[in-house]
Amino acid sequence: MFYYRPSDEIVSNTNLGRFANSLGISVKDLYRRADNDPEWFWPRAIDDLGIEFFRKYDRVVDLSDGVEWARWFTGGEINIEFNAVERYSSSGKTAIIYEAESGENSKLSYSELNRKVSSLASTLLDLGIRKGDRVAVYMPFNANSAIAFYSILRIGAVAVPMFSGYGLSAVRGRIEDSGAKLLITSRSYERKGKSIDMAGVAEKISIKTIMDGDSGKFYRFEDAVSGSKNVETERTGSEDPAIMLYTSGTTGKPKGTVHVHGGALVNIAKEVKYYMDLKEEDVLHWITDLGWMMGPWALIGTNALHGTILLYDGAIDYPEPDRLFDIAEKNRVTILGLSPTVVRMIKYRGTRRTFDTVRVFGSTGEPWDEESWVYLFNVLGRGRASISNISGGTDIIGCFLASNPAVPQKPKCLYRGLGMNASIFNEQGQEVYNTVGYLVAKYPSPSMTRGLWNNREKYLETYWSRFKGIWFHGDFGEMDEDGYFYLYGRSDDVIKIAGKRVGPNEVEDLVMRVDGVTECAVVSIPDRIKGEVIAVFYVGDPGLNGRIEEAVENGMGKPFRPSHVFRISKIPKTRNGKIMRRVIRSAFCGLPMGDISNTDDTEVIREIEDLGKMTLD
Repeated sequence: MFYYRPSDEIVSNTNLGRFANSLGISVKDLYRRADNDPEWFWPRAIDDLGIEFFRKYDRVVDLSDGVEWARWFTGGEINIEFNAVERYSSSGKTAIIYEAESGENSKLSYSELNRKVSSLASTLLDLGIRKGDRVAVYMPFNANSAIAFYSILRIGAVAVPMFSGYGLSAVRGRIEDSGAKLLITSRSYERKGKSIDMAGVAEKISIKTIMDGDSGKFYRFEDAVSGSKNVETERTGSEDPAIMLYTSGTTGKPKGTVHVHGGALVNIAKEVKYYMDLKEEDVLHWITDLGWMMGPWALIGTNALHGTILLYDGAIDYPEPDRLFDIAEKNRVTILGLSPTVVRMIKYRGTRRTFDTVRVFGSTGEPWDEESWVYLFNVLGRGRASISNISGGTDIIGCFLASNPAVPQKPKCLYRGLGMNASIFNEQGQEVYNTVGYLVAKYPSPSMTRGLWNNREKYLETYWSRFKGIWFHGDFGEMDEDGYFYLYGRSDDVIKIAGKRVGPNEVEDLVMRVDGVTECAVVSIPDRIKGEVIAVFYVGDPGLNGRIEEAVENGMGKPFRPSHVFRISKIPKTRNGKIMRRVIRSAFCGLPMGDISNTDDTEVIREIEDLGKMTLD
């Protein structure tokens, strides 16, 4: 059943409808042509997006090294920051609105943003940072973090954003792995009325540091952005690295995905313009963080299209439960990105308010349940706002799938991505319809990671080994002949907490550091409000629950504090020693466990089933 059915007039007024009309074809034909003829599609999208190259590219895509190592817009010179900031240096239009949890509100015009970015870029150069150097950003998602992010890209260095809620272990690990030469951070920020200390983390890491706030021992951010020296944007190549984002799988340490100036910018701008339907007069707010993919995505996409982005780094339910409504209403937010968890939380609290200024909702990070999707559409959006449900990942800094205001929408639905060649394959590598299978991409797209940092083999194994010449994304889903997709979660064990992804091994490493723990396994379990929460199962001394919870919070940050900790007799494993996390989760939740013939641990599985019955009933 379709809830959102745009009229022909509405479709023609969307950015996607206008683009199709300018080419003399329908929206459906545009999707078909974009998949089948990338050499035709991408240049026309670039022109419609208004993206500027310093030097025009020679080729749209170069597959000479194989589809796994596709290069896009080769021979071209382009810079993300120039397209988002410097080219608008004479514009007085508001680029960024920042609201603090205290209620303090400030604005930066494009002209002011350019001056501050240029000044900080000058300081980075004075500190010896050069093109290709990695610079870590560990800050709340506010105007200063945006300035820091853009200043790094301006000089051709590589930005390494990190979640502001991370603890020491997570921050240090990413800095060491990336080889970052500089850290830009904050002294602290406010969340739920409490000061969150970030300086304490920075002080324990041996790295050159710029810090906002009165640090006393680091370079002052405020001084660095107060100058007036003009630094022109570096003429980076299309394939020059711009951003390194860390993603966690189910095994090993977090992996650095590498994104380049040309492909990342083109695809992000495409998605924000056509999926979110952003126009220059729009104000976009996404509940996210610079360290998550959606932070850079929302920032770059909005500013490259000369829109206005609202940044807020406080809690969306503090000091009043309806704080998010206040933020949207006061700042006239027209495009609001949230998660199913946020909607469930609002519904659970029984608010009577609606998002009256919002014309497009964005959503990503976790699958929808039908009840919450319908509540967002019918109640919070008053049956008027479309829901742009998007799904992709850190590894493509974009989306394979996305519903949008130009196509009708069913509950929970996604739609095929424009020019992304997404499909569903079965175990045999055959395309299937109306059958659950694996989400794949049949052809490379511009924003795909250019490998994993210092791990060529892991990249090939993770994304290209399942089906020859096909990107394997790892989500379970299904599609129909009309272009609609539905996703059912990861095919691996990645944990998603309120839309934030974390690998179980990263949490397990912290648990294992607690004296008295001999073995452990970490899984996610359903939660009525948050969608999923972390549960730790450990073998070892009794009475370690509190210490385990604190160890995870101190190492990863408060959002990842386990909601449940259980001591069990042994950890279920396969006979070759692999932890059976999916079996643990299924046994605890009372779900079918599938084939468990590869384990002798049937007694502990029953033990976990009993724990689940006592906990979830």
